[in-house]
Amino acid sequence: MTRPPTAGCSPGYGTDVHIHVASCYSLRYGVAPPAALAERAAGLGMETLALTDRDGLYGAVRHVMACADAGIGAVVGADLRVVSTGEERVVVLAEGRAGWRSLCRLVSAAHAAGGRGNPVVTREMVGAHAAGLIVLLGPASDVGRAVAGRRPGVAAARLDAWRATAETAVEIVNHHGRGEGPRAARMLALARAAGVPAVLGNAVRYLEPADHPVAQVLDVTRKLVPLDRRHLDDQTGHAYLKSVPQMYRAAELACGPDEAAALLAATRRLSERCVLDPGRDLGMDDVHLPAAGDDPYARLVARCADGMARRGLGGSARAAGRLDAELGVIARKGLASYFLTVADAAALIRERGIRCAIRGSGAGSLVNYLIGIGDLDPLRHDLLMERFLADSREGLPDIDLDVESARRLEAYQALFDRFGAESTACVSMMETYRARSALRDVGNALGLPPAEIDAIAKAFPRIRASQIRTALDDLPELRQSNLAAGRLEVLFRIAERLDGLPRHIAMHPCGVLLSNPTLRDRTPIEQAAVGFPMSQFDKDDVEAMGLLKLDVLGVRMQSAMAHAVAEAARVSGERIVLEDVPRDDPATFALIRTSRTLGCFQIESPGQRDLIGRLQPRDLDDLVIDISLFRPGPVNSDMVSPFLEARAGTREPAYPHPDLEPALRESLGVVVFHEQVLRVIDVMTGCGLSRAEAARRSLGGERGQAVVGAWFRERALARGYDTATVDGVWRMLTAFGAFGFCKAHAASFALPTYQSAWLKRHHPAAFYAGVLTHDPGMYPKRVILDDARHFGVPILPLDVNRSAADWHAEPVSAGGPAGIRVSLSEVKGISETEVGKIVEARPYASLGDFWRRARVSRPTAERLVLAGAFDAVHDRVPRRDLLCRVGALDRATARTAPVEGQLALADDAGLELDLAEEIPAGELPPMTPAEVVEAELDILGMDVSRHVLTFYAGLLAALGVVRAADLPGRPAGSEVLVAGVKVATQTPAVRSGQRVIFATLDDATGPVDLTFFESVQDRCAATVFGSWLLVARGRVRHAGDSAVSITANACWDLNVLHEEWRRGGPDALRVALRGAAPRGRPVGRRIIQPTGFAMSPYSDIGHAGPAVKRPPRAALWHASPGSSGS
Repeated sequence: MTRPPTAGCSPGYGTDVHIHVASCYSLRYGVAPPAALAERAAGLGMETLALTDRDGLYGAVRHVMACADAGIGAVVGADLRVVSTGEERVVVLAEGRAGWRSLCRLVSAAHAAGGRGNPVVTREMVGAHAAGLIVLLGPASDVGRAVAGRRPGVAAARLDAWRATAETAVEIVNHHGRGEGPRAARMLALARAAGVPAVLGNAVRYLEPADHPVAQVLDVTRKLVPLDRRHLDDQTGHAYLKSVPQMYRAAELACGPDEAAALLAATRRLSERCVLDPGRDLGMDDVHLPAAGDDPYARLVARCADGMARRGLGGSARAAGRLDAELGVIARKGLASYFLTVADAAALIRERGIRCAIRGSGAGSLVNYLIGIGDLDPLRHDLLMERFLADSREGLPDIDLDVESARRLEAYQALFDRFGAESTACVSMMETYRARSALRDVGNALGLPPAEIDAIAKAFPRIRASQIRTALDDLPELRQSNLAAGRLEVLFRIAERLDGLPRHIAMHPCGVLLSNPTLRDRTPIEQAAVGFPMSQFDKDDVEAMGLLKLDVLGVRMQSAMAHAVAEAARVSGERIVLEDVPRDDPATFALIRTSRTLGCFQIESPGQRDLIGRLQPRDLDDLVIDISLFRPGPVNSDMVSPFLEARAGTREPAYPHPDLEPALRESLGVVVFHEQVLRVIDVMTGCGLSRAEAARRSLGGERGQAVVGAWFRERALARGYDTATVDGVWRMLTAFGAFGFCKAHAASFALPTYQSAWLKRHHPAAFYAGVLTHDPGMYPKRVILDDARHFGVPILPLDVNRSAADWHAEPVSAGGPAGIRVSLSEVKGISETEVGKIVEARPYASLGDFWRRARVSRPTAERLVLAGAFDAVHDRVPRRDLLCRVGALDRATARTAPVEGQLALADDAGLELDLAEEIPAGELPPMTPAEVVEAELDILGMDVSRHVLTFYAGLLAALGVVRAADLPGRPAGSEVLVAGVKVATQTPAVRSGQRVIFATLDDATGPVDLTFFESVQDRCAATVFGSWLLVARGRVRHAGDSAVSITANACWDLNVLHEEWRRGGPDALRVALRGAAPRGRPVGRRIIQPTGFAMSPYSDIGHAGPAVKRPPRAALWHASPGSSGS
C-alpha cells in the first residue's frame, strides 16, 4: 500500500496541492489577503500556489507579486458562475501568455454578459476564449451537481460537453461534510471512466480554521440573510489552506491511498504547467503606452522648442540647460511617448472648454510647462525636476490633472473618444471594511434592529474596524454611551475580524488608463456604476503591470470658479480669464490676511485661518509656503513656530550650516519642502539630486531610515562636516521624514487658492454662487450663505419663477451689489427632471398654473410651498393655505384622470383644477418666523430668511455670550462664553500626539474656532460630537492681527440650557453651568511613526465623510473621519 506523504513532502506525491483558492478579493466570500496565503504556502513547503478568486482577477497582480516575494510559483485563474438555474460554478486556470490573455478576455465577457454586478459565463463563451485555458469541474459545477444527485448519465454527458469546449480536469474536494467523501469517490470514478485528468483541490477561502466564523458572516452578508446554518456555504470549517499531509488524508478517506497519491501527483503536474512568469506572461517588465507615431522623442523635442519660444524662454541659458537635462532623463527612460500622451490628453480636455490644471510634482517639470500640460513656470518658482522625474526612480512618473468636478466624466469621455475603447479604461479601487460598515453588516447578520444598528455605527468615528473595542475604552464619548454592554460583545468581536477586507469594487475617483490596443489582453474590464469601462486592477496593480495611469481629478473649486466666471459674465458682461488675472493684487492679499477666507481653496479650515493670521501672506510665494507649512512634516519637525518667528523678526534665521543657507533661505532656515530635503542631502553628501530623491523616498520607513542614515553620515563626514552638524541635520531630515509637502504641489495649489480669493474679493456674488453650486470646501452651505451676508451679498429666497437649477447671481437694484438666488436643486427630494420641467415651463401665474404645466410630484410641490417658492406669486396668501391648495389640486387631478381606455375630458379637467385653486383663504395662521426657519432647514438644509441663533437671543444675552465679531477685542487669556451652530469638527494629527478636537461654531457674526485638548474631553467630547447648537467656555487666543480662537474647557448643549432657562430662569442656568462633569482620564494612546512622529490613533487620516446626527437635514456640519456621533 502506498504510504502517505510526510511533512517533508516527497516529490513523488507533489507539494503543489492548492489549485483552487479564493482570497479576500473574492468579495464577501474569501477571508485571507494574497500575501498571507503565499506566505503560508511557502511556509508549508509548497512550490506553487493558485489564486482563483470569484468573478474576477482583482487580487491577481498582488498574488503574483506575493508569490515572487515568497519564492514560489504563481498560478492564476478565476471561479466563474455558469448560466443555469442554480449557482453552478467552474474554475478556469490560465497557462502561459495566451492563457492570461484569454482569461482577461473571458472575465471581461462574463461581466458584459451578466450586467453590472452579475457576471456569468456559458460553455460557449468559455469555448470562444479557450486558448491557454484549463477548466476545473468541481463539486459546484453542473457536473458535480449531477454527481451529487446520483445522475451518472447526466454527469457524463455534461463532462463530454465541457471536454469538447476546452481542456478540462475534474477537481476532487472533500471538506468532510455529510456525503462529501462518497461524492468525491464518484467524481473520481467519472473522471477515470471518461479518461479526464483528476486533480485534488480544497476550495480554499480562508487561511486557518479560526477564520471559519468570519467566512460564515461573509456568507450571510453577501446573501442578505440572517446568520443561520441553512444559509451557510461552508458548515465544516475545512475550507482552509491545508498542508500536503492534510490534503492527502482528505483524499485518502474518500478515494483510498493509491488514488490520493495519484491525485497529488496530477495536481503538481497541472500546477507546474500553469505557473505564470510575471514578465513574459503578464508583461510586467514592459511599459505599455499608446502609440505615439514615428520617433516620439524627436516630436517631443520639437514641441519643447516651440514651447520655449511661446513662453518667452528662447534666450534663457538657464532654461536651455534645464531642458537638456530633463530631455536627457526622458530619453534614457524611454518616456517621450508618455509626455506626448499626457499633453494630448490635457489639450483634449481644454478643447472642450473644461478648466484643466496640473497638480503635484509634475508642475516642477519644464517639459510639462513647455508642451502645455501645465501653466506654472518651474524656473520662476525654483522647482526641481528630480522630485518628479529622476534616473533613480523606477516606473512611470505621476502627472496629475485637475479638472472641473462637474465635468470630470466629460473629460473622461474626451479621452475615451480620442484613444479608443480598446486602449482606455478607468482604474478601480476596493472599498474595504472599516468600523461603521463592519458594524452594519455584522449587525444585520445577527438580526439586530435596523435603528439600533444605525445608532451603534454612527456612534463611532471613521476608524478601522480593528479599533472598535479599543475605541470603546479610549474615547470619552464612547465610554459614556453604554455601548460596551456585554450583549454587544459578539457584534464587536466579529466586526473587528472584518477589518480591511474588501467589501465592494468602485471606480477610482481620478485614474484613467491610456494604453495601446492590447490593454484588454492585460486587464479584465467591467462596467463602473457611471457606465465607463473599468479595469479590475487598482492604482498599485496597474503601475506594476506597466500601464499608464493618468490621474484626472475632479476638483470642485475648479467647477466653482468656472461657474463664478460665467455668472460674472452673465450679470455684468465682464469676461474674466483667471489665468490672466494679475497675481499681485493688493486687495486680494488684504482679504487673505484678514483670515476671512471661508470658501477659498486650501485656506478655509480653522487651522489654515489661524496660520494665515500669523503668516500674513503678501504674495504668491507666501501662499506656497503657507500651504506647505500646514502639513505633518513641518509640524512634526517643529518648523512652523521658528519660521513664523523669523518672518516676524523676533529671531534671526538659523541655518544648520552655512553651506545649507542657499537651500533654506526662502524658508528662513527651516525645512518646508521636499525639494529642500533633496538639496540638503545633495549638499551634505555630494550625491546629486537624483540620488537624493531616492534617499528622501526611503525616509518614511524604519528600515529605510537606518540604511539612508548610515549612508548619509558616512558621506557627510567624509566631506568634512563635523559630527554635531551631521547629527543635527539628520535629526531635522528624519523628523521631516516623508510627511512634508512637495513645493511643486504647493505651487500648483497656490494659484487656484489666489484665484478663488480674487473672485471673492472682486466678484463676491458670482463667487458665492459658484461655491454654493459646487460645494468645494469643508463647510456646509448654510455657513457659506452666512459668510455671504457678512460680505454684504443679499440672499434672495427660493422663487419658482426666478430660481434656477444652480445658484446664480442676480442684480437687486440699479448700481447696487448683486445678490445670490437660492437654487431649486436645494429642495429636498426634488429630481433633476422636475427641476428641468419647472425651468422650462415658466413663468407661472399661479399655483394652479404651476401644477398644470410643471407636473411635479405632490411632495415636491408641498416642499416648494413651505420653502417660500410661491411667496412672490401669491404674496397675500399664507403658505399654510397654499399647502391646502396643493392637496386640493392633487385630489382634483386624481378625479379627472382618465380611466384606462377612456379619453380625458380636457375642459372638465381644467374646470375642476380651476375650482380647486379658487378655494378661499381659510383661517389658518401664517407660519411664525421660527416655523419658517425650521421649514428652510428641513427642506433646503439652510436658514435662508434669518439665522437660527436669533431665536436664542434672550438666552445668549442672559449668558453674556461674546460674539465672533467682538472676540478680536478681547484680551488674550481672558475667559469667555461663546455659542453657535456647530459647522465642523476635526481631530487632525498634532505635534504633541494628543487627540485634539477642533470645532467651529457659526454665531451669525462669523466663525468661532474652538480647541478641546484631551484633558477636557471626558466632560466635553460627547456634547461636542452629539449636539448641533453649542455653548462653550474657554480662554481667548490671538493669532496675528485678526485670527482668534478659543481654548475650551467646558461646553453645553444650547437647547438643554434653553430649556433650563425657560423653566427655572437665571438660577437654573447658573446651576446648569456649574454642572460640568469632572475631568476623567485622557485618551492617552499613541501611534509612533518610524520618523518618531507621534499621533493619536483617532486622528483624521482620510477624506471627510458626510455628517449629521440630529438636526433637520444631513450635511448641516462637516464631520471629519475622527469625529464620533455623526
